[in-house]
Amino acid sequence: MPATSEMLEAHVKFEIDRWHGDGLAVTIDEEVSAAYEWLRAVKLNDVLDKGTVVELFRSYIREVAISDELAAMLARMLKSAHAAASVDETMLGDLIPVASYDRVVATVIDLTDLRETVTTQVTTSEVYSQLISHVLYQGIKNYLQAENLIARKVPGASTLMRMGQSAISTAAPKLEKAVDKQLTSFVNSNIQDTIRDSKQYLDKVLDKEVLTAVANEVWETNAKSSVAELAQLVPAKKIDDLVEAGQEAWLQLRQTPFLHELSAKVIDDFFAHNGKRKVVALLDDAGITAEVLTRLITDVITPVFDSAAGAKYVEGRIRARLEPFYSSYKQ
Repeated sequence: MPATSEMLEAHVKFEIDRWHGDGLAVTIDEEVSAAYEWLRAVKLNDVLDKGTVVELFRSYIREVAISDELAAMLARMLKSAHAAASVDETMLGDLIPVASYDRVVATVIDLTDLRETVTTQVTTSEVYSQLISHVLYQGIKNYLQAENLIARKVPGASTLMRMGQSAISTAAPKLEKAVDKQLTSFVNSNIQDTIRDSKQYLDKVLDKEVLTAVANEVWETNAKSSVAELAQLVPAKKIDDLVEAGQEAWLQLRQTPFLHELSAKVIDDFFAHNGKRKVVALLDDAGITAEVLTRLITDVITPVFDSAAGAKYVEGRIRARLEPFYSSYKQ
């Protein structure tokens, strides 16, 4: 009978051969096939408890740290993608099928409640009020100065009025300021009625036909723009700021009851609909067949395990698992 040490070395060699070269492909295929055969016979509820899944998810999003190094790594990756996109002349229209764009547009346009909410919030914002005030003020002032009835009917009157305006501004600068103040006061006192009218107008005019026409104009304007043109709208130096802002937002969001309650509801619904289904059926729904998984694992692991460092790691782990067993049989 071979010595224990010889048995150990033979066993180590056997296992190494199973995790190297052609043996690795065979091993992966065998293990994935065996796992799928087992999963064909078990339901989701047999292998996972929804309460455990909820708690694991909550623990993960609450406790896993986002280090500065991870944020910096993400920023570098985004900068690399940004640099590549900044010189790519692929047209946006070649990336997004117009049929898909039209379908998204049609779906969004049908969201009437959302459209109503957006219109209300826009027209009641302070920025919108200031914009309307500015437009009204400039329109009225320009009309009084150059486009009134006298200026249009009397030849040369428009020029004379502008000359008179200039002369008045020079001789009595406070007069123009007083007029501006009165005009501004008039606009501000009537702005709310104007805003209400503008909202009613928008609600009336922004029907499906108009919104579809606007969406088509957006497509025509941007479909022939390149990826580079789009990427250059965002300076590379701003990527760090965006990553930092995203990190802060996520750290805040993951502590809120909302996210935990939402995730619990989603997981609960998923188990309610799929808990009694076979696990393999769920994997098939996701497109994860045994063949796909075998190919993926083989493509990822083979280069690693076939490298010198990978081979050394595999042998070390095999010995770490087998040596205690054979040591227990030594006399």
